[in-house]
Amino acid sequence: MTDSSEQEHDVAQPAESTELPLEFEAFFVMHKDAFLRIAAGRLRNLHDADEALMDAGIQMYRKWPRIKAHPKPIALAYTILSAAITDFYRRRARHADREVPVPGPAYTTYADKPTVDDLLMLRGYDPLDRALASLEESAPLQAQCVQLRYLADKDIDEIAAYLNITKGAVKGNIHLGRKKLHALMETPEPGKGDS
Repeated sequence: MTDSSEQEHDVAQPAESTELPLEFEAFFVMHKDAFLRIAAGRLRNLHDADEALMDAGIQMYRKWPRIKAHPKPIALAYTILSAAITDFYRRRARHADREVPVPGPAYTTYADKPTVDDLLMLRGYDPLDRALASLEESAPLQAQCVQLRYLADKDIDEIAAYLNITKGAVKGNIHLGRKKLHALMETPEPGKGDS
């Protein structure tokens, strides 16, 4: 055997730098909080919103040259974020279809069961969520404008930039969207009409 001092050891070399381009990093950091508010408004869960945002961030990074060359980069980034949120829903549905609950004490020990307070807190969102879902089907642009204005707390200029439409179109879509939401939320449930 050779002496340990005589042995040659391969020293691991650091991998190539995986630093983000400074322009992309600055863009993402500047808009991250706004993107997170948008995702949280649609997903209603901060952890899910963060996961969807990171998926969107990866797509934005991959498409950075295209985003940078776009006349309105924030509009393209918002489109990517919206697609990532939709994909998050789809991915969750696919996984739920494949999951099989395992009976036994381990399942009950690790399951994160909601409390009555959790359910009561979410009860107030149900009519709004149903109305927004209906509005998204019938008038998606109006739904996006309302969500950005009231759930993500964006002003008219920012919404126009995100959706690549004029300020007048934003105002009109917000007005019409609110009217439709109001009508949808006041629609009596079947069997509970004024008869």
